Amino acid sequence: MHRFFVKSDQISDQKILIAGEDFKHITKVLRLAKDDLIEICDGQGTDYQVALESPGSQSISGIIKKIWASQGETADLDVTLFQGLPKGTKMEVIIQKSVELGVREIVPFSSMRSISQIKDKKDKKIERWQRIAYEAAKQSKRGIVPTVKELHTLKAILNKVSDFDLLLLAYEDENKQTLKKVLMQFEEDNESRKRLKIGVIIGPEGGFDPLEVLHCREVGAASVSLGKRILRTETAGMVVLSQLNFWKEGGQS
Repeated sequence: MHRFFVKSDQISDQKILIAGEDFKHITKVLRLAKDDLIEICDGQGTDYQVALESPGSQSISGIIKKIWASQGETADLDVTLFQGLPKGTKMEVIIQKSVELGVREIVPFSSMRSISQIKDKKDKKIERWQRIAYEAAKQSKRGIVPTVKELHTLKAILNKVSDFDLLLLAYEDENKQTLKKVLMQFEEDNESRKRLKIGVIIGPEGGFDPLEVLHCREVGAASVSLGKRILRTETAGMVVLSQLNFWKEGGQS
């Protein structure tokens, strides 16, 4: 069943209104007709089954048939991916896959070894990346649309360390702590915590300068190894997110 997101002000007691690009997609691309069923999510964890009415010139309404809680979110885990800005279109793949894997927020950042850059806050890349996150959220039946933030610096990220219960730094030269070891120790020390907010820092293609790693550790980030193999920047975040899912969901699909 086709799935779309709407804002709360588009939902009434009996109907949901769809306009804009989704209206065009429903009527012009999918060519759905009156009484066809679609899924709608309010972006806040509630799903609706809707029977379409006849389209207007710029919008289409649907009659609400069923309501249920979204199943696409991990109830007790919020993950922010801090991604070192990669070259080319790699960021698009990273956003798509990390949304599928449950990330709640994606923050691109520049660091000492970053090759690619975003010129300013109005750069069209951010707008395109948010659209990719939206499409990935629809496809994977997420209960929210993860947010792609504007470009940060690593220093700005580290100023936010107090916002997280655990901040993980994937570092290829770490030889003492594995991700598994850190998660097991954290769980042992924080048995009473119900909902966790975790930040994951992944470097760009050139990795981190040792001074940057030192700064991360000084503010409390846990430097972790992801195994014996060196992973590409577009792979490392997916490995961490997959292991966090297994850790909190017990490997359930």
